[in-house]
This record gives sequence, structure tokens and C-alpha cells, in this order.
Amino acid sequence: MTDEIEKDPLTDSPVHWLRQTSPYINTHRGKTFVVWFSDSMLRARPFTTLVHDLTLLSHLGIKLVLVHGMRAQIDAELHRRRIEPQYGTDSYNSQTMRITNTQTLPAITSVAGDIRCQLESAFSTGLPNSPMSGAQISLVSGNLIVARPYGVRDGVDYHHTGEIRKLRVQRIRALLDAGMVVTLSPIGYSPTGELFNLLSEDVAMQTAIAIAADKLIYLHDDAGSIEHGLHELSATDQNPARLTTDHQNLESIGSTIERAKHACRNGVNRCHIVDAKNTDALLRELFTRDGSGLLIDRGDYDHIRPADTNSVKGIMQLIKPLIANGTLANRSEQDLEREIDNFYITEREGTVICCASLQTYGEYAELGCLAVHADFRASGKAKEMLEHLIRIARQRNCKKLISLSTRTGDWFLEQGFSAGNAELLNELQRPANIRGSKLYLMNL
Repeated sequence: MTDEIEKDPLTDSPVHWLRQTSPYINTHRGKTFVVWFSDSMLRARPFTTLVHDLTLLSHLGIKLVLVHGMRAQIDAELHRRRIEPQYGTDSYNSQTMRITNTQTLPAITSVAGDIRCQLESAFSTGLPNSPMSGAQISLVSGNLIVARPYGVRDGVDYHHTGEIRKLRVQRIRALLDAGMVVTLSPIGYSPTGELFNLLSEDVAMQTAIAIAADKLIYLHDDAGSIEHGLHELSATDQNPARLTTDHQNLESIGSTIERAKHACRNGVNRCHIVDAKNTDALLRELFTRDGSGLLIDRGDYDHIRPADTNSVKGIMQLIKPLIANGTLANRSEQDLEREIDNFYITEREGTVICCASLQTYGEYAELGCLAVHADFRASGKAKEMLEHLIRIARQRNCKKLISLSTRTGDWFLEQGFSAGNAELLNELQRPANIRGSKLYLMNL
């Protein structure tokens, strides 16, 4: 007999969920998201749910650019026409590319038109008593991508396979500002009127970069191959993401992760890789603290580094005013030198503008001595440092993050901490809480 977990009616209610999402709704309003999904989703049952979710995002004031794939339907159409697909491998970037010759091109244009009709039909549904009731979403597309031929590489002529030369950014932004949802097929046109077949994943990436999107979201069938527990990744991380070894198609998700990192390194604020097979994954990723997929950030944390003995004077200069007014516990330069291995700093032009310490006690990590230079307190540096140390705590397999504060408890509560019991400190065998600080706790 299995024990059923009794649900808390206060925390499991729709009202509670709506209250918890309100900060994200406010944050996302007016932002621009580029969303990529494969054409296999169009024929799958979850696609109706995706349309409802994208409609919700549009109604919440989010500007959407949708980029769809065509690979599966092109293969099916070529099979129907008894045409053998041809591929080449570019040795320079080690990627496999479809060869789009004159025999293949009509099948590709046919699929592109069919998918466009499917999308417009799906977003035109407005049945009463359904999530699409009164939606009135307007999808627009057009010759918004200027392309050039992929050319001859390693002796292989790719014919009508192409790559993006530029995007008509001003037109895309004008359409978004007019309240339209922009849809981009992986088709581009040359100034001479030639048509080229493009990689849809690259279209999404380069579009997000060109229009300076706030988010690039890949809804990927193979997102489940990302190692369980890997929730965040920095674009500056040189190590490849951990992928499960028993999955059959790791190359696809691996290249998507690299595209997301490239987008972040080139101006996109954040990228998300979300499981396309999970109908709840997109909204959970965007409107809950824990998310559901893999978040890749721009690498702003690159400016944050472990402190060393040369950092002591800069840290001391930063924390002195806060020690004087009682916000931080008293520390001398000698104390800092002894604890320096636990400190992290943010520097700008040789000046320490933010610092914090992180110590671990088994499954617990403690954030301490968080301070920001007065000139940068409105710049989000404290939150950046917190998020960086959360990442490190997770890498150390810590399950909870604690912090002590006498005056800044409101800030910790705003970041997702909750009030905790100071008696926990006795269990951790850490130094005594002589200032009577309040304890704040976050589940990692």
C-alpha cells in the first residue's frame, strides 16, 4: 500500500499559483521572445496546448517570433515523391547539411506552405469555452530573411541550401510593435529572387541575436537527454553540457545548447531549452522559480571571480560603511585574509563593487557578507552575485541556502528566501549567532 501525499489546499490552489506567477508576468511584459519548435510538434497532440500557451504569452504582452522546423515533413514528402534525400558534411563546422537540388526544392516549398497554413489555422481557432475563445491572434510572415547560397564545400555543391545573410530587423520590430506574432519559416531569399533552404535552429538563433531578443526558447524533443539536475549553464562555460549516455540522439541537443550559448554571447539575455514532450514545461520554465528546463545565461557572471589576498583591501573598503552602521558583522583585514577562500567579488576597472562569502556545511550553504558599492546598488549586482553563489552551492550538491541578516530581511524574502529558525545554526556547528540576526532559508 502506498502512502498518498496530502495536498495543501492553500499552496495547491489556482489562486496561490497565480499569486506566485505575478512577478514573472510583470517581468516578461513587453519583452521579446523567439520560440523555436520542430515540425514534428505540428502533428503531435501537445501542439494544441502549445498554441494555447503561446496565445497566453501574447495576451500577457510578450512579443513573439515563432520559428518552425521542417525536417521531418520534408523527409516524408521526399519519400512520398520517391526522391532519395541527399546530405553532405561540412568538415569546417562538422555539421550535416541537406543538399537542396532542383529536384528537392519543390518538395521543400510545398512543405513550407503547408506548415504555414497549419500554423495560421491553429491560431485562428476561436471556439467558445476553450482557451482560444476570443483570442484574435494575428500571425504574419514574409520575405524577412535575406539569404545566400551555402555554396560548394569540400567539393560538394549544396545548390539551394543556404545560410542567412541578414534579417530585415526594422520590419520584424515594426510587426511586433503592431501586436503581430511573427512566424519565420527556414526559407530565405536572395536579392536576385533565388530561394534557399535554411537550418531552422540557425534561423531562431540569428533572429534572436539580430533583434536583441530577451529570450530564445528551444522546444526540443531531446531535452530529456540533458542530465537530471542540470538546470543552469553559463554561455562562458567552456565545458560541454552533461548529456545522458544512453540517449540515441545527443548530437541534436548538443548543437542546440551550443547555439543557445552563442546567442547569449552575442547579446541575447537568456536562452531556455525546454522539453517539447512535456505540455506543462514551457509555462513552468517561464513562470516558476525552479523552472523545468535548461537555462543558459549570457555569462554576466564572468565578472564575478573568487577573491584572493590582493582583494582584501578592496573588500574592506566596500564593507567598512556597512560594518559601521551595523548592517554587517565586524571584520578586520586579518579576518578577511583568513576567510578569503570563501569570498567572491565583482570588479569593475580594478574596483571591488560587490562581494559575498559562501561556506558549506554538508547539505547547507551559507551566504554571508553580501555588500554592493553605493554607486551600483540599483544595478542588480547583489542579485547577480546571489545567483552566481546559488549555482556554486548546487555544484557542491547543497540542498539549502541560508543567510543571516539584521536589517535586509525584506531583500532576501524578495529573492525567494523564507524566514527560518535560527536554532538550525546549532545543528550546523557554525560560529554562534552573537548579533541575534534573523535566519533566511532557500531551497536549492
